[in-house]
Amino acid sequence: MVYIKWIGHAAFLLKGSNANILIDPYIYKNPRARYNKEDLEDIDIILITHGHADHLGDAVELSEKNDSTIISNYEISKYIEKFGVKTIGMNFGGRYKYSGIDIYYFPAVHSSSIIDDQDNILYLGNPGSFGIIIDDRVIYHAGDTMVFEDMKIINKILKNIDLALLPVGGFYTMDIEQAIIASEYLKPKKIIPMHYNTFDPIKADPERLKDKINSELIILKPGDSIEI
Repeated sequence: MVYIKWIGHAAFLLKGSNANILIDPYIYKNPRARYNKEDLEDIDIILITHGHADHLGDAVELSEKNDSTIISNYEISKYIEKFGVKTIGMNFGGRYKYSGIDIYYFPAVHSSSIIDDQDNILYLGNPGSFGIIIDDRVIYHAGDTMVFEDMKIINKILKNIDLALLPVGGFYTMDIEQAIIASEYLKPKKIIPMHYNTFDPIKADPERLKDKINSELIILKPGDSIEI
């Protein structure tokens, strides 16, 4: 069994038998984030889908506190090495193995940048998504993306996706209608909507997915958790 907690926005905590994984930890500056102190302790790996502040978030600080390894694309990983944290830079199609866990890095259709201390925009590689096989459960975190047909290939590579974490807020990512198509491409057993209602431009009602997808729809509130 894998414990999965939605902290808010695109931030999820995954706890397996051999490791704890934190994804896109936009937490401290997110007023809608809900978490306990222990949720941010004993973190082995931090996954970052892309460089935007609401995804890179508190990754460096949490990595320092937990001595955890940050995994992202090659360019982001090289950039944040300067803060003294441990990083692994991946690229599309790559797979990293850690303590019995397989982590795949896949594309996403979005943008990716970091704002430096001088308020300059630095473009650091392409945005991505992650496939995670942990305790024989297959989880796909789509990151920020529109729907795209490569999701059919991602489904073929991961095989039998147990859970897909899909953005539904629109404006910056896919909306409800595109998420319906994404569910057809990925064919996951379960879907948890994410990346909605954090800001006004991404207000959405994920209940609209009901009866329009073949997957089981699980709607969480920030701070809620499930086991699969």
